[in-house]
Amino acid sequence: MRPRALPTIVFLCGSVILADELSIKEDPGFEVFRDQCMACHLETGLGIEAMNAPSIAGLPRWYVTDQLRKFRSDQRGFHNADVAGKLMQANAIVLDERTIAFVGRHIENLPSSAERKTVATQEIVGSENLYKNHCSSCHNQEAAGNRSLRAPPLTSQQDWYLLKQIENFQTGKRGHGEYVGMDEFSSEEVQSIVSWIVDLPGAKN
Repeated sequence: MRPRALPTIVFLCGSVILADELSIKEDPGFEVFRDQCMACHLETGLGIEAMNAPSIAGLPRWYVTDQLRKFRSDQRGFHNADVAGKLMQANAIVLDERTIAFVGRHIENLPSSAERKTVATQEIVGSENLYKNHCSSCHNQEAAGNRSLRAPPLTSQQDWYLLKQIENFQTGKRGHGEYVGMDEFSSEEVQSIVSWIVDLPGAKN
């Protein structure tokens, strides 16, 4: 009887794997993510820097859905020079509220990036104070975000993307709510703030 045990175990393992695959395929959030997001952001959601596609894995669902609605309504990606934003608009425009909710949940459940430091940046004296004086009132003292203010966590994002978004805020390619002090930062200060952020513990999801 023992020789039959191995095929039984193999069959059972195969059944478990098949069940996992079926559960993924039946997840409507995965289907939307696969069709609209995966080509640029990868199956992991960790993105491709060369395509200006950031890591979105682990971002809160409320933030993901907010941003998709902004892309869909031309509140984000409106600037002609924002090529990545225009691409996002094209993908978001086909989504309705139901599919936005599904894909937001899927993205929120993806493991966040553990490799957030990708470029050479250096903190200067007072980096933490710069952040806390100019950013913490919205993004929290530890950059964990604030849902009530619709301010995302910054601790799940890679440095290259944070630098790029600050540049977009400064050049008008992206709006930044009522905050108008972004232009006050020098390039050195921006890099220092970002360096301080990516040295913080990563977001937990």
